[in-house]
Amino acid sequence: MVISGCSSVVTEQTAAIDQLTPCNKIQTLLGAYDTRFESLKTTKVTTKFMDSWSTNYHLVGQQCQITAFDHDNVIYRCQNSYKEQMAAVTDHQKAVAFTRQCLLESNWHESQKESKNSIRTTFVLDENTPVISIYTGKTLSSLKSWSTSLEIGKSVATKQ
Repeated sequence: MVISGCSSVVTEQTAAIDQLTPCNKIQTLLGAYDTRFESLKTTKVTTKFMDSWSTNYHLVGQQCQITAFDHDNVIYRCQNSYKEQMAAVTDHQKAVAFTRQCLLESNWHESQKESKNSIRTTFVLDENTPVISIYTGKTLSSLKSWSTSLEIGKSVATKQ
């Protein structure tokens, strides 16, 4: 009975999260950064190099996690893999569009770098606010050779 109660709560939380807009999720993630995303963490995995947690906040694909490399370096990251470059670029453009719309009135600076095999769009507000980075690039996989990721992490001023 206790297990079904917990399962019901998780189902209710997931349903509530699914109702949030990408902008709601971005604002929540930015707000949770200073607490190392504590309120958004679910299942924990520990390795010798880092701790990571799954999360129910999905902005790109369904493989999102929060990773802590050390006390000062924690990131939220979502990633999706694709067979075709066009699908990866389309999701990159969608992620940029909803991020831009969400940050429109807050004076965030947007920059983009492109090469033959990658695109990175970065949103920066100031040196104290986490950076939002959307990256699409070629992978080493032969099955799904493209990926798009969205990352919220350390601000530019403190990145090493």
